[in-house]
Amino acid sequence: MWLLTAVILSLALSTQCFAGTRNLIAINEETWTDLLKGEWMVEFHAPWCPACKDLQKAWHAFADWSKDLNIKVAEVDVTVNPGLSGRFLVTALPTIYHVKDGVFRTYSGPRDKNDFISYVEDKKWSLTDPVPSYKHPNSPQMTVVAWFFKLSMFVRDKHNYLVEEAGVPSWASYSMFAGITLALGCVLGFFIVCIIDRVFPTGPQPAKQDRKGGKKDQNKKNKKDEQKKKDDEKAQHSQEEKGSQEEDSSDEGVRNRKGGPSGDKKDTQKTSPKAEGKKKK
Repeated sequence: MWLLTAVILSLALSTQCFAGTRNLIAINEETWTDLLKGEWMVEFHAPWCPACKDLQKAWHAFADWSKDLNIKVAEVDVTVNPGLSGRFLVTALPTIYHVKDGVFRTYSGPRDKNDFISYVEDKKWSLTDPVPSYKHPNSPQMTVVAWFFKLSMFVRDKHNYLVEEAGVPSWASYSMFAGITLALGCVLGFFIVCIIDRVFPTGPQPAKQDRKGGKKDQNKKNKKDEQKKKDDEKAQHSQEEKGSQEEDSSDEGVRNRKGGPSGDKKDTQKTSPKAEGKKKK
């Protein structure tokens, strides 16, 4: 009798767990765009995270209510999908998002089944500010971040393989990846420079500079010509004044020469009476 009861209970528990797992949707890097349609609650977790393990029971129980609440409940394993952890900027585990028609909101309330149900049923998510546009998982910049996360995980896996299985020293592995990084940086920089030269060609710029320089030289030349013309006019005017002054001085000399003898006569006329008086004495 006790054995039969134990079997029935185990079957019931397994059925419940299977139903919870069936209602819980696993999201990966190929299917994450499904989150952009409808209403979702999605959890980011990792197998090694103790807090994530504590949340699993409540999260699976919440998934059983997904049909009643007319939502979809999902989970993402960041160890299997590192690109999604970068795309969603997951900095702490577990991280929970509420999604409504492509609008993402971070859930920061209590982590219990009833709290999850109340959050959706009472639309408490409307009180939370949505994720900014520059952090939106579907934005181009977050796509680039996702690729960097994928690349970092790839490099880490290769490093672990070289050190643990191939027996390569750590310093040699790091040196190899550093050299590869520098080489890729040089190649990428070369292509970027080529693209910039094609999009923004630098050929016509010197011609523009020459035209601008020619205009400046022409302006300077015109200014010099005007200044030279003014100087010539001043020199000519000064010469004319000098010539007029010389003519005036020559005329005055002539007048002085003409007036000299008459003055002598007057002097002789003035002195003659005195001379006559002396003679008389």
